[in-house]
Amino acid sequence: MSMPSTLPSHRGRGLRLSALAVVVAAGALLAGNAGPAAAVPPEVISRWDNEIVHSGSLSPGFSGFLGAGSYTITAKLYAENTGFSAIGYLCTVGTGPNSDGDITEVTLAPQSRHSIFLNVVHHYPVTGPLTFACSKPVGTPQVVMRQVKITAVKVNTLDNQSFG
Repeated sequence: MSMPSTLPSHRGRGLRLSALAVVVAAGALLAGNAGPAAAVPPEVISRWDNEIVHSGSLSPGFSGFLGAGSYTITAKLYAENTGFSAIGYLCTVGTGPNSDGDITEVTLAPQSRHSIFLNVVHHYPVTGPLTFACSKPVGTPQVVMRQVKITAVKVNTLDNQSFG
């Protein structure tokens, strides 16, 4: 009389291991063919000014052009209110009329400073504009824009979707 076996069957195991070996080998072969030539290194374009005096309603700003392609663009500074009254301060970075951009609005307390950061991603099908400026109400105290940095990084691909 024979007893039923409690050990798992090993039939088909050799076939499964052979198939797994083929899949692993194919993956290694494909991985060996995908090299760094598939991606182009990013290009970085950066402009800066350590001190810009903003006296009128519109600041001295930056205006330039970027070549065709996809970019992530950041602008940062800190704005220093040199007067004795609060100022509503608005900064923008844009990529052309009716296009992508970002705004940051802050209230600058008297004799204080505030960090400002802007970010936009944009695909330029052809060479296009990049602008940056800040504004404040006419007649308000001067603002000193310090450590202004604007950086555009050209990327291989861009996926820009609302998460809402």
